[in-house]
Order: sequence, then C-alpha cells, then structure tokens
Amino acid sequence: MANVLDLYNRFKGGGSGAKMVYPLENQSDYLGKITFTPINEERVDMSEGAENLITLVKEQIKEFATLVVDAVADTDRDSREIMGPGQEAAAGKAAETSQSAKLAKATKDNAKSSFYGRPKSAPPFSERELSLNTDRRIALYLPRAIQIQDTVTYDNAFQLGLIGGAIEAGLKDKGMVGSVLGAIANEAGGLANTVLGRRNGMSPEAAGILSGKIAAKIPIIGDQAAGAVRSQTGLTTNPNTRAIFKDVPIRNFSFSFQLIPTSQNEAMAIEEIIKTFRTELYPEALQAGNVNVGYKFPNRFLIKVRYNNRDIKGIKFLPVYLQTFNAVYNSATGGMHSDGRFSGVDISMTFTETRAISKADVIGGY
Repeated sequence: MANVLDLYNRFKGGGSGAKMVYPLENQSDYLGKITFTPINEERVDMSEGAENLITLVKEQIKEFATLVVDAVADTDRDSREIMGPGQEAAAGKAAETSQSAKLAKATKDNAKSSFYGRPKSAPPFSERELSLNTDRRIALYLPRAIQIQDTVTYDNAFQLGLIGGAIEAGLKDKGMVGSVLGAIANEAGGLANTVLGRRNGMSPEAAGILSGKIAAKIPIIGDQAAGAVRSQTGLTTNPNTRAIFKDVPIRNFSFSFQLIPTSQNEAMAIEEIIKTFRTELYPEALQAGNVNVGYKFPNRFLIKVRYNNRDIKGIKFLPVYLQTFNAVYNSATGGMHSDGRFSGVDISMTFTETRAISKADVIGGY
C-alpha cells in the first residue's frame, strides 16, 4: 500500500492522473465513487465578429420578411383562383390548396424548407465534445440515496371553450384546415342566428348556451345577465378543459458528504476539495478600468458515478453548473486537530443541468 503522504502529493501536484480524493486511505474499501470534473469551456470570441453578426442578423430578418410576404401572396392568389366572380368557395379548400402550395415551394427552396419544413429532433448529448480539466477533478465516495427526478409540465386547466372544442372535433375527424374553418363558420353562424332571434335548426339547448355567452358580453351587467340566463335555462357552457403539454423543466441534483479527516494529509485534501468547489461556483469578474462591468460564466462540471471503475448504468448527467455549496464545520464536535484544522466538515451542494433533456438523451442513458 502506498504511503499516504506520497499518495496525497501525487494527486496534489497535477499531471495526467492528478485529482483530489476523499478518503485518501483505504481506497479498496470504497469501490463506489462519484467524480466532479470541471470543463474547460470554449468561449466564442466576438471581438472580430460583431460586424459579421450584425450583417447576419439583418440578412435573416430580410429572409424571414420575404417568406412571410410570399406566404401571404400564396394565400391571396389561391383564394382568387378558387373563388371566381359571384361564386362562394369553401374556406377549407382554399386553406388546403394554400398549404399544399407552401409545402411544394418548401421542397424546392432550402431557405423556405427551414421555415415551413418539419423540425428535426435534437441529437443526443455527446461527452466527446467536452474538454475536461482533469487536474482539478474531485473524487468522493459514492453517497447514499442518489435521487434522479424526471418530470415534465402540463397545463392542467387549459380551457378550449366552445370554439376550441369545435376546432378539436374538426381536426380529429378530418385532420384538415378546411374542417377547422368550417367548424368556426358554423359556430359563428349559430351566434348570429341567436342574436337575430332565430334558431335555424339549432336545438333549444344549443340556443340557450349561446344566449348565455352573448349575455355575458353586455357591458357592466354582463356577469349578472349571463347568470340570469343560466339560472332560467339550466344550461351552461362546457369549458372543454384539457391537459396540454407545456415544457420540460431543467433537472436539479443535490449531494451531501461527511468529510472526517483521519490524518493531516487527508485534512489538507479536504481543504483543497472545498476550495475547488467554491472557486468553480463563482464567475470571473470583468473590469473596464476599475469598474466591474460584467461576469464570465463559471465553468460547468461533468459528474460521473462509477463502481469498481465502471459507469453505473442509468445514472448519467448532462454538464451541470454548481448552484449552491454549503460547508458546516465541526457539526458533531467542537474539537480541533493539533495543527488548528477542524475535526470534520459536512458539505452539501446543488447542481443544475444546462438544458432540459429529451427522449433521445434518455435513450442514450441520461
């Protein structure tokens, strides 16, 4: 077994295998390890590219404006072709023809394809793209109760309402734009008939519901008027509440460790570990003269969980930022070592991934 001091000095000095480790002694008793490796971030230098960026943005704005103008022109032309003088054309047919024209143009023009085309799924994350600072790698024992929480967000109170419900039904039946426009036209016609006092084939129930909606729009007394109509008809509008997918929150992770040095060298290693975490937590201040004008982002970490030098399947992390770091000194005792160092330190930290994960990431093991 290597001398403890030699082991510490080997990890301390840098080089290909340098890293800060706890515990230093009895390494064979701790086959499970978690490592935190800072990433050498490759920043974009904008000192020479600012003018090029402005030019690029202007070109993209012009391209977007051109696409919008073309889309409007396509719609107008298709409408004129379908609706002859004195003829009524189905709104659905016009919309479908316009959509087909747009899709046809998109296949011929790469720029338009990027606007109208179908978005592609983002590729999974690859660790090969990272430059790791192994000289500042921290290796700690594998903690208990590692929690991986996956979650997505839904809007559970989204109300489609009367018109939205009709649109949903039209899309479900036909899946075409014409069905949607037809559903809107039918509902608008029903509202107009109700205002004019005609049911025009509408059921008494539908007429009562629409009357309540119209009464609610009366200035000042709308709520009272709508309530009176609902009270007498015994009818109210179905809000058509749906659960609508919203987004994917970024994952957060927390870890806690109890570091109790059994030697002076181990106490020194703990000091270096704490200092490294705290250093990587904070950004670098940027100055102009004697004024702090900004910050340079902190470095991210790559976290690896291993057992017996092998990755543990199902527990992988995207690059993370260290968000909080807490150190509690001498939580169990007030004693100190003879050299003035604390007898123990409890540390805890919280990390946040730099982006939300997707299905491709989960398939890749994250």
